[in-house]
Amino acid sequence: MRQAWFTKRWVGIATCCLGSLTLSCTADVDRESVFLDYFDAVNRNAVSEALAFHTPDAEFVIPGQPPIRGTEALRSLLQWDSVLHSSVRFGPVEQQLGDTLFAGPGSERNAWFQGIGLDSIVYASGSRFVFEGALIKGIYPSSLTPKSTAEFEARVEAFMGWAAAYSPDDMASLLPNGVFRYDREAAEAWLDLLAVYASNDESRLP
Repeated sequence: MRQAWFTKRWVGIATCCLGSLTLSCTADVDRESVFLDYFDAVNRNAVSEALAFHTPDAEFVIPGQPPIRGTEALRSLLQWDSVLHSSVRFGPVEQQLGDTLFAGPGSERNAWFQGIGLDSIVYASGSRFVFEGALIKGIYPSSLTPKSTAEFEARVEAFMGWAAAYSPDDMASLLPNGVFRYDREAAEAWLDLLAVYASNDESRLP
C-alpha cells in the first residue's frame, strides 16, 4: 500500500513538472496526504525519506530562530531530530488556502525537552505548511500555547544558566551568536550536557 502511494506521488510530481507549462498540476495534489506521510517519515527518523518531501529551496522557520533553508541545512535539522528521537504530532488540517495548509494544535517530544524536565511542548493551532506542487516549500510552526510557553521558558532558563556556568566553551560552540546549531554533532553534545545536568553527583555543580 505504501509502495503504491509512493508510485502515485512520484508520477504526480513528474506530471506537475511536465504540466507546469500549462499551469495545470496543483489541483490533483492531495496535500493533506503529503502532510501526513511527511511526518510519518520524520517520526521514523527516516532522514533521506523526509528530505525528499521538500523543494530544494525549502525553509523551516522555528519561532525565534533564523530560517533553516535549503537541502543541506534541512538535512542537518532532520539529523538533529533523529539523534534526539523527535516525535511531532499535529491535529487534523483545519484549512487549505491556495498552496497552504493550516494545521490544528501540535505537540513535539524529544530527548532535549525531556532532559530539561519537559514531557513535550505544545503548539497552538495555525502552523502553516506551504506547498509548491506536490512538495513542501515552507514549514512555519505556530507559537507555543501560553501554558507551554511558561513551562518551556522556566525550564530553559534553569538549564541554560547551569550550562553556561558548567561548560561555557560548549555553550559557545552550540549557540554561536546565541543561535542554536541544528546538526547531528550538536545534538550529541547536548545529550552529553543533559546527562550531566540530570545527574545528582558533584559533576553537575559548576
